[in-house]
Amino acid sequence: MKIRLFDANRERLTQLQEELRALPIVEVVEVEKAVYMHPPSGLDMIFMTLPAAERWRPDFRSREAQILKTSLEDQKKGFPPLIVTGINLTDAASIDSVSQVRIVLETVIAAVIRYDKDCKAIDCLGFWVMDLTSVVSH
Repeated sequence: MKIRLFDANRERLTQLQEELRALPIVEVVEVEKAVYMHPPSGLDMIFMTLPAAERWRPDFRSREAQILKTSLEDQKKGFPPLIVTGINLTDAASIDSVSQVRIVLETVIAAVIRYDKDCKAIDCLGFWVMDLTSVVSH
């Protein structure tokens, strides 16, 4: 599985690329403009925060990711077939920011592995960098 991190900020992407160079499954991709509801093409799944994924009716679970299917209409608008969301860090104030990012990534990847175990449909998972940095900035 490939993980793509999207951002419009070239400087931040360069920094991420340097920091993540030892992880060959992660690639950083510059987009002209970060338009949250119009993800880049070529993804099988994208991570979205709970508020952004509300239209797909996620459950509000603590520290548990959930995978939601998008409609054909969503896919015609550019969404991938699947969305991963639902990581509600209810105790986030007591967790340091690096640990918050680690929890989000580990939870998402574990959910993807469980889901993909049978169907083998996920080759590329995307994240908006702003979703990971917003975890760090809170």
